[in-house]
Amino acid sequence: MKIAFENLGAAEIGEIELANLTIVCGENNTGKTYITYLIYNLLSNWKQFVDIDLEVELMQLLQEGTVKIDLQLKLIDKWDEICQETLKKFLNNFPEMLASNSGLFDKLKLSVTLPLDIQWKEREFKNEFRGEKGNLLVAMTKAAGSTELELAAPKSEESISRSMLPLGSFIEDRLFSMVLEDTIPNVFIASTERTGATTFRKQLNMATGNLIDLLSQVHKDGEKSITPNKIFETIYGKQEYALPVRHNVRFINQLPDSNAEFGELHKADQTLLQKFEGIVGGTYVTNKEGITYFQPKGTYLKLGLGEVSSSVRSLLILWYWLKYFAKKGDMLILDEPELNLHPSNQRRLARFLVTLVNHGLKVFITTHSDYIVKEFNTLIMLNQDLPSFESIRQKYPEYTIDDKLSASKVALYMTREELLMRAGGKRKTRTKTLKKANISPTLGIEAESFDETIDEMNAMQEAIYYNMEA
Repeated sequence: MKIAFENLGAAEIGEIELANLTIVCGENNTGKTYITYLIYNLLSNWKQFVDIDLEVELMQLLQEGTVKIDLQLKLIDKWDEICQETLKKFLNNFPEMLASNSGLFDKLKLSVTLPLDIQWKEREFKNEFRGEKGNLLVAMTKAAGSTELELAAPKSEESISRSMLPLGSFIEDRLFSMVLEDTIPNVFIASTERTGATTFRKQLNMATGNLIDLLSQVHKDGEKSITPNKIFETIYGKQEYALPVRHNVRFINQLPDSNAEFGELHKADQTLLQKFEGIVGGTYVTNKEGITYFQPKGTYLKLGLGEVSSSVRSLLILWYWLKYFAKKGDMLILDEPELNLHPSNQRRLARFLVTLVNHGLKVFITTHSDYIVKEFNTLIMLNQDLPSFESIRQKYPEYTIDDKLSASKVALYMTREELLMRAGGKRKTRTKTLKKANISPTLGIEAESFDETIDEMNAMQEAIYYNMEA
């Protein structure tokens, strides 16, 4: 996915293309958070705004019991047009996603390049939709190598016409999930507010007090008037926080207990979570009453979240996602991974993020940490087949043979001011933009913003030192 934007808050113009590991760094108040929220909202809501007209097909399904949809004609051949319409809907909803009523995004312009992956064509697909009594309402099948989706609705005691709205939503949801599986990853975000959301989760959960309002609304307007977004809005009241923050609050208020089924990633390789627990310094557990504890490694202590360090609260959300939800192909968006972490743990977390990338996940981070970027550099440099590297690993045993990163998997962007010619302008002006860093397979990333700051500090210290010697 490639995204070009203009007037995105403090970021006046820029273009970013997502890689396996995408890094955005820069000074405060230069637009990094808005860029992060834009990407998260695009990925998590794109399928919701995609719309194809299935009214004729649904009517044929009701009347004849079967219908075939040629996805090549219905979706693939019209993909560019569909994307343009989807983007318009997204732009209309984006300010609300960021809880903004200030007109900040009135001049926002977006361009999204989203090539449609065709791997889905080669896979066989089967799914079904059942009614309240468990009766089969519709079966969906697609043969491997085909673009034709067949729907069949066997006769049932339950009237399928009563289920038209959920049926249409179900078909669209499964259809988009099948076609876009390799194009748009499932995305999870850990925002910078994750520590506060963990600390004050009981105070932030206002659902109990507003349930009466929700029930009254259902009674007044009918069940069809209640959409998922409306339910969330009714329960939590006026939206004063961006959607990623609200999603983090909701996630933390629904932590799985210890009897919940593990996620695909943890089932496939439990050493990943063990490696992460080495950074956290222990493990978490949530009981059936919804109370979460932290158990430090090597002890029998069970500490409440009010008794643990800020780093333990900061990493909680990642631990639960890794254990119960993460799977290959997903994307993790991590805003300021260095939050509350000592430099040594920042380096360990950087290595862990690379481990996730090497296990088939995508990672997007924003960071102010030179330690994290330099650790990525180290792993890029280790991705060379040189005999001498074995002796280096023996000297530094914390690095394993798997701790390496291909430069081709990495993209780093710096938010900074550049002299640019804006559209319709007559001369170059200083513009806040994104600059893509050069990445060398042998030397790693050239992160100018960090280098400039470090050089300035060194120059200042040298000036003080030589002045003392004079």
